[in-house]
Amino acid sequence: MAKIACLTPMYFSDESYIGGGERYPLNLSRGIVESTGGAYSVDLISFGPKTRSYPIAPGLTAKILKAARPPINPLDVVSWDLPAAIADADLIHVHQAYTRCSEMAYLVARQQNKPIVVTDHGGTTSTLGTSVGALELADHIISNSKFGAALYRTSTPITVVKGGVDGAHFTPPREKVVRDRVLFVGRLLPHKGIDQLITALPPELPLTVCGRPYEPAYFEVLKGLSAGKNVTFITDADDHAILSLYRRAWVNVLPSVYRDYYGVTHLCPELMGFTLLEAMACGTPAICSNVAGMPEYVLDGQTGYVFDDLPTLTDRLRRLANDPALVERLGRQARRQVDQEYDFRVAGARFVSIYEPLITRSREVAA
Repeated sequence: MAKIACLTPMYFSDESYIGGGERYPLNLSRGIVESTGGAYSVDLISFGPKTRSYPIAPGLTAKILKAARPPINPLDVVSWDLPAAIADADLIHVHQAYTRCSEMAYLVARQQNKPIVVTDHGGTTSTLGTSVGALELADHIISNSKFGAALYRTSTPITVVKGGVDGAHFTPPREKVVRDRVLFVGRLLPHKGIDQLITALPPELPLTVCGRPYEPAYFEVLKGLSAGKNVTFITDADDHAILSLYRRAWVNVLPSVYRDYYGVTHLCPELMGFTLLEAMACGTPAICSNVAGMPEYVLDGQTGYVFDDLPTLTDRLRRLANDPALVERLGRQARRQVDQEYDFRVAGARFVSIYEPLITRSREVAA
């Protein structure tokens, strides 16, 4: 038996934040428990205005710690309750590498002689740790893409473990459905490149844009670009509604960019692209821009397409909308890829294979 403490500055909930960086720790925590048949348990630790704890699933418990004070940036939240929260854990897995939250976790875990594993999700809010080499305190780094692994500057060992999607929830439809739209699912933020998708959208094709509008000004830009085109915005969908959208789409597109609508540069806009995997799990092809870690997940011409420019994106959208057999073929191959490589139970088992020698060594030292 072993207990893992997974620390995430924000957690996947409307009361905290809805994003891939929050869904990932939740999914992988479930994958760790389920892949071991319950031999491992996980405390998913995050922060809020008051302390509370509740079960998420057998072997998986959410522990919300009272924040010491409201942080300027939510990723920099800390709690004085963290030492007690991880005291009975065999290993701490820190999600988000470069935040005040993670910096505190490295120190507390090291003081308690606990093995530390780190996974970054691209949310850099503090450089204090990098200036003193905080990642050298970690025992292992798990990256969800080769692109992401190349960004680390540390001597700590790095392993790439891809995936983390819930293939039991996101599934192909049991009966044949009519596919009738292009789809985008994700946060409505400039680095997601949704403006590029709307620009490339053929005028005869419908597009559904589904996601939380976290930047109101950018949301207004998107609505303006949609004038004269068949674009529908859904801003309050839950997982069941999103599941239906994935199943009804010709394709799910993630057009993230290095340089956004406002000219702002993003060095790592997508380390993985969670919604691509969710669509693929539903038997729906995926299209992504040739940006960051996404092309490692979408096999061009096999499970979807990777594009370099907007004319190519326009061509691929038309091709899929007009060829149902192609959509079904790519979708079947996409689902097969999820089952083999990207399901959170597969990824969870790979996490455990990294945890086990670290926990064994730690126990031997303690003995």
